[in-house]
Amino acid sequence: MKTNRTVLAASLAAAFFVPPAWAADDIQSVVVTAQSRKQLVQDVPMTMQVVTAKDIANVGAKDLADLNGYIPGLTVDANEPTQPSFGIRGVQAGDFGIATDSPVGIYVDGVYTGKTGGALMNFIDVQRIEVVKGPQGTLFGRNSAAGAIAITTNEPGNDLDASAHVKLGKFGRANADVMMNYPFSSTFAARLVAVRSGSEGWADNTATGKKSGGDKDWATRLSLRKDFDAAKLVFTWEHENMEQYGRPAFGVIKDPNLPLGGYRGVYDAAYVANFVNPFDAPLANDQQGTEGRLFDGATLRIEAPVAGMTFNSVTAYRRFQTHNLTDNDGGARPDLYLTTQDAKHAHSFQQEFKLSGKTDKLDWIAGLSFYHNNEHQDAGAYVTTGTLDTLSQFQGGSPNFAMLFGGLAAAGLPGISPNTVFNWDETHYSDVRTRSASIYGDTIWHLTPQTNATIGLRYTRDNKSMTWFVPGRVSPQLDNFLNRFGPLAGLDASAFPSNVIFGTAAQLASSPVQREKDWTDWSPRLVLDHKLNKDTLLFTSVSRGYQAGGFNIFTPPNPASTTRTGQDPSFEPEKMTNFEAGMKMALPDIRASINASLFAYKFKNLQDIQLYSVGTLPTYNVVSSDQKAHGLDVDGRIRISPRVSLFGGFEYIDQTYTRYQRLDASGKVTLDLGGQPVGTPRLTAMAGINMNWEYAAGRASVNFQGTHATSQRCNNDTAALSCLSTARLKTGEAMSKFDLRVGWDSPTSRYGVALIVNNVFDQRYITSLGGQTEQYGAPYAYLTPPRAIGVEFRASM
Repeated sequence: MKTNRTVLAASLAAAFFVPPAWAADDIQSVVVTAQSRKQLVQDVPMTMQVVTAKDIANVGAKDLADLNGYIPGLTVDANEPTQPSFGIRGVQAGDFGIATDSPVGIYVDGVYTGKTGGALMNFIDVQRIEVVKGPQGTLFGRNSAAGAIAITTNEPGNDLDASAHVKLGKFGRANADVMMNYPFSSTFAARLVAVRSGSEGWADNTATGKKSGGDKDWATRLSLRKDFDAAKLVFTWEHENMEQYGRPAFGVIKDPNLPLGGYRGVYDAAYVANFVNPFDAPLANDQQGTEGRLFDGATLRIEAPVAGMTFNSVTAYRRFQTHNLTDNDGGARPDLYLTTQDAKHAHSFQQEFKLSGKTDKLDWIAGLSFYHNNEHQDAGAYVTTGTLDTLSQFQGGSPNFAMLFGGLAAAGLPGISPNTVFNWDETHYSDVRTRSASIYGDTIWHLTPQTNATIGLRYTRDNKSMTWFVPGRVSPQLDNFLNRFGPLAGLDASAFPSNVIFGTAAQLASSPVQREKDWTDWSPRLVLDHKLNKDTLLFTSVSRGYQAGGFNIFTPPNPASTTRTGQDPSFEPEKMTNFEAGMKMALPDIRASINASLFAYKFKNLQDIQLYSVGTLPTYNVVSSDQKAHGLDVDGRIRISPRVSLFGGFEYIDQTYTRYQRLDASGKVTLDLGGQPVGTPRLTAMAGINMNWEYAAGRASVNFQGTHATSQRCNNDTAALSCLSTARLKTGEAMSKFDLRVGWDSPTSRYGVALIVNNVFDQRYITSLGGQTEQYGAPYAYLTPPRAIGVEFRASM
């Protein structure tokens, strides 16, 4: 496995010169709306980073996952884009179920996107991205307990405009986008954008003969803008269609004769010694898999003056359907075959009204928000009788089906052997209906010309209704075989279990079971800021964030009782209390800016879903934990000359559990992580240089930047796999990545060409080692992709 290069040291030399907008020529002029008001970024008293369209182009990013690392403190897990996970300052949940919310809110033009099928989509004509750290309940339509990511796209303009980009590169990469802006009149304009991206993939799957790790999707957006004197109306329709192979899972057990050892808290050293380096072993997934999404959305935004105030309305409808069929055994062993299916479809309606106004003393906004979402999920586990025999061995039993088939073969039954396997499919169905209403306000009180006090408050009421249904397994070939030949062995086919993988759930929800629950909350925000002078802002704040409670979709309630311990599948809301103190400073004499903030928070009831054994078989269980952290955010930039700028930034964080316990079926504590690290690296950093000069009658430019994260902090739960170190492989180690863009633009900037290199030094890492088969002694790894090179061509009117 390749390790860090010494280039990192040179890049980190710029660590204190990082821009909130990395390559903007004048960071002071960037206008943001993080506080639901148009403000210069340096006047906003909160910790935030801004990513511009130019920054996105510099790394060739097609979605938020491609920006991973370039906003210190923000992590995006997009190994499976229909099941993304977002984290800010270490607060990141791994729940892919539909009955919980994400602590990080994603908003596109003010519309909340949820956390499943619509949360991670292609960038389409993006103007800027604002990443705001800390609770944001008094400013956005949905509570965002840990932070918010607000994506703003370009509206139709009054000038005729058109542009096109084409990017061709390694691994069959072919991206293209076109934009047309057409003003029909001085008060009416339309903007049409279409985006297509795709690649063949970087991993050869030897089991199927196909490539994995690729992507393929296309999207379009049509926007219409109508102006009425001082008012405006913007209507947007967007559509996306993604269809690609499932993500590659690199198994680390390659010896077909190696008996499976099983995972009981700590892997045996002798067993771990058999793990192979996934970078040196071929990919062999017997299930190629497929992942896709079909998305449609419509949004109507209205802005109008009303009696000296400003009225804003956002009305949005979203619907999507996704499917995610993936290999979950990391290999091609028939005695370990496991394929999982996660399919969802949802439709949601959102309505938000805002009223804002300004006086000499006050700058205020008030909002009313409604959110309705109906979502259905099919969770499937597809195994074979050979897999079930492996489970039987793991539980200390003997092979069942192998013994049955071997006995029938010995009795002379043709076409059967101990190695015969039949399919065994189980599916878990769930539905959730979410209803949320909130009222909030945020007021900036100008105490003096230099000092402001901001007071915000939000009241939220959430209602969730959950339905579980787990029918019996589907295995027609096996049932047909047992009905015909079972009597020869004295077996009754109906006596075989209905479910094994979802066995406990099937006992409780073999017919539909429903539960409903309400939660309410008051979330305050208080900020004090003071301008020492026109270039220096000091601020301090305390705020509380809230996220509604939810349900464990994989543990249905007992229909006979909702009061006994363990029979109520709901869990309490998430709540975060966050304190910050910081400064934003411009240094015009040396053409530099620097921002810094200290933070500390306590997070209660973080909802996370994990696979572990409560009884005899591992099941998905929601673990609720309390955490605390403190740290430092720094970002800034310096322009050395009109042609050279340096930028960089970092976040230091110390995050630990204050409460984390796993219980067995009897309620006994089997794991207690109180006081231990959560796992978040202590330091994440980025840095780079931007240069430009006249060349060939045009302008040439170079942007070189990199990211670095220190090693993962381990605890008693993660040390066995996430911090593994053997002679063959390492996990949880420090990670670095560097990207390069070399471009040339014509004198009028109407056309240009660029070379984009992602992962310049081809640094490769294991991002995780585990998976759903780690419980049986056969984990698999996710790997970072190799170096990719592409050439981009651009033209505009």
